[in-house]
Amino acid sequence: MNSKLQDLSEIVARANDLFYSKVEHIDTLMGIMDKTLRKQGMKADAITIDCVVLDKKIVLLLHDDKPDVVSITLGNKEGEIYSSSEYELAQVSEAFIMEIMQVNFT
Repeated sequence: MNSKLQDLSEIVARANDLFYSKVEHIDTLMGIMDKTLRKQGMKADAITIDCVVLDKKIVLLLHDDKPDVVSITLGNKEGEIYSSSEYELAQVSEAFIMEIMQVNFT
C-alpha cells in the first residue's frame, strides 16, 4: 500500500470510529481497494465507507495522475452516483470525513 493511501486510510478509520462513537445506531464498514481497481485497468486506489442499512456509500479515490487530489463520490451499493467532488488531499481531515458521514448517513 502506498503512503498516501495509508495516510488517508488512517484518517478515514479514525473518522469512522468517531462517527460510531457519536451515532451508535448506524453501523458502517470501511474498505480499502489497493489492487482491485488496478486489476481492472484503473490507475487508482480507493477507500469505501458503506452504510448497508441505508444503502449509501462514500468512495474516496486517489488517482495516480492527480497525486495531490482526492475524489469523493457519494452513491449507493448498486453504483449509482449522487454527487462527486474533488478536494486537495491536504484538506482532508478526520473532521472533514466525519462531516461527510454525518450529512450522508444521518
